[in-house]
Amino acid sequence: MKLNGIERAAMNNPLRAAHQHHREAAWFRRLAGDSLAGQHVLEVGCGRGVGSEVLLKRLGAARVTAFDIDESMVELARRRLHRHPVELSVGDACAIEQPTGSVDAVMDFGIIHHVPDWQQAVSEIARVLRPGGLVLFEELPRWVLDTWAFRTLTVHPRENRFEAGEFAAELARHGLHGVGRIEQHFGGMLFVGAARKT
Repeated sequence: MKLNGIERAAMNNPLRAAHQHHREAAWFRRLAGDSLAGQHVLEVGCGRGVGSEVLLKRLGAARVTAFDIDESMVELARRRLHRHPVELSVGDACAIEQPTGSVDAVMDFGIIHHVPDWQQAVSEIARVLRPGGLVLFEELPRWVLDTWAFRTLTVHPRENRFEAGEFAAELARHGLHGVGRIEQHFGGMLFVGAARKT
């Protein structure tokens, strides 16, 4: 689902960008070490391109393929990343336009909870990852989406959402097994983790 105006403002501002570049990058370095160094990384839901910047500048990816369902966000990302080794397109997490086993890693900066059929998105992530490939994720649990603020101010899907354990179980169902434990941040309002394709 595309973001509404409130969500766009919350996700597309200098504070959010600084948070991704510093705090979130540190979380993923702790989870993945230098696993992304020199790798081809797919970013699911690139927004205006800050996540792709983080993958290249902070986590050492050699190149990034990224897509978003929102054409206007892809255009902003193109402007931001025109001098970087990034391939951008409009796309759908439930039908990823990449060959099977073609990427070294997949990054989900809080996108899967926006997808109505999130299990299909997980299936697609597993499909495009090479054996031994890594998926890194940052997600919001069901209970956060059920709060008054999220129900009133956002357009997230309401049915078929997940808690951290349910998300990990779905990853495992597709051969993506946890690397370490899932971390909770901001009082459990956000969870982050890593899983490797067996």
